[in-house]
Amino acid sequence: MKLSRILANSGIKHAGPDPDITAIINDSRQAGPGALFFALPGEKTDGANFMRQALEKGASAVIAGAEAPAELRAAYPAAVCLNTAGLQLALSRTAANFSGHPSSRLKVYGITGTKGKTTTAYLLESVLRLAGSRPGVVGTIDYRVDGRVLAPASNTTPLAHTLQGLLSTMVSADALTVVLEVSSHALALGRVEDVDFDCAVFTNLQRDHLDFHKDRESYFLAKARLFDLLERSKKSGKCAVINADDERAPWLIKRLKGKIKTVTFGIDKSADFRAGGVEVLGTMTRFMLKTGGETFPVKLNLLGRHNIYNALAAIAAAVAGGISLRAALDGVQALANVPGRLERVDLGQDFTVFVDYAHTDAALENVLSNLKLMPHSRIITVFGCGGDRDRTKRAPMGAVSCGLSDLAIVTSDNPRSEDPAQIFSDIEKGIAGKFTNYEVIPNRRAAIVKAITQAGKGDIVLIAGKGHENYQILKRRTIHFSDTETAAAAIKRKGW
Repeated sequence: MKLSRILANSGIKHAGPDPDITAIINDSRQAGPGALFFALPGEKTDGANFMRQALEKGASAVIAGAEAPAELRAAYPAAVCLNTAGLQLALSRTAANFSGHPSSRLKVYGITGTKGKTTTAYLLESVLRLAGSRPGVVGTIDYRVDGRVLAPASNTTPLAHTLQGLLSTMVSADALTVVLEVSSHALALGRVEDVDFDCAVFTNLQRDHLDFHKDRESYFLAKARLFDLLERSKKSGKCAVINADDERAPWLIKRLKGKIKTVTFGIDKSADFRAGGVEVLGTMTRFMLKTGGETFPVKLNLLGRHNIYNALAAIAAAVAGGISLRAALDGVQALANVPGRLERVDLGQDFTVFVDYAHTDAALENVLSNLKLMPHSRIITVFGCGGDRDRTKRAPMGAVSCGLSDLAIVTSDNPRSEDPAQIFSDIEKGIAGKFTNYEVIPNRRAAIVKAITQAGKGDIVLIAGKGHENYQILKRRTIHFSDTETAAAAIKRKGW
């Protein structure tokens, strides 16, 4: 495709050479003839520093946030060097142009919120698959279409050119719908600006990512951007699905009133889809769904009150999107599990082991509160906090873990470039002098083994923080590490 067509309506003016573009990239190592390189700024380095490398490898054009140095333009006179202040938005528009605006040919469900995006996406995917719509999913665990994994997830919501490419692949695979987990980072950085949404779902707002957004209000406004995009979408029959129990719901509902059809769900407050008669059991969760003046029994294979919210969100979104209520109920009840979300590690042992992605104090409190409702002798929790991330949640996570567990084992999560000792110190600020039911075991494998070794009949072991991840990010390298695999090996060594 000609560069001029790719740049259409991007805000970048160009009247020079018009090369054929065969790929849009942001990694200079992937450059070659026909490549359009976007020199994006990063956390640790600036893509502008790699423009020369991209041009050396034959890139046909580069776009940066500032004008390319004169010596670089002189060294590569055949290449097109452009610049724009709105680099992220330009990437979104050019990527959509290059991929042929695939979201216009899909029914797109966007899900945002602090917790529940992944599970809600799995539940909605289950509904849509049973309804025959060959859904695509872009989310935290992987990117897939009709159950076939296209790639493991690099980001919950990938960069715009990757996202638009995925949507194009899904169109080619005859998908009719796509479920898109939309992170606050993606919304703030403009990655989904050129996605035409049909339905936007708001699960909840809790404290997270304050290292990036700086304060809770900015974090919420980033989430709310999804509803701006929904309102701007050219699709007909658009719908917003909102958790009526969340404190931010009234603001969103008032803002959307008269503009977008709004459907609510909840447990505690009046809602269009409301759950009552909640039962959290050892192997299932049951509730009665009240909607449209009728009541329907629902049995989930997923555990916990929080998963009722996720199921309600999926049901409401599906029905708003034209799926029958009966099919929506069948779909959510058919889902067996979600990787790393209260995922049971079961080798027949007489104690229960769960692996969960909970990595904030609110998420950890939610999971542990639900586990306490289940029959048990003791609860043993293994957890840590990620390095180079929001430090304000560390002490609260320690307090929650000790307060709701019989034994808490503090260990490493993904320390990244940060000293694990500093992370442990931050966690202990919430528990030292207040609790004694904890110990610090820096090595995550050793911590999990210790928890499994100590577990007795009827105990529950929760391994929190990493969930589905099969790696651990250390200071100088990333290693293979799976909580599920480690727990299973420890259970085997115990004789089960």
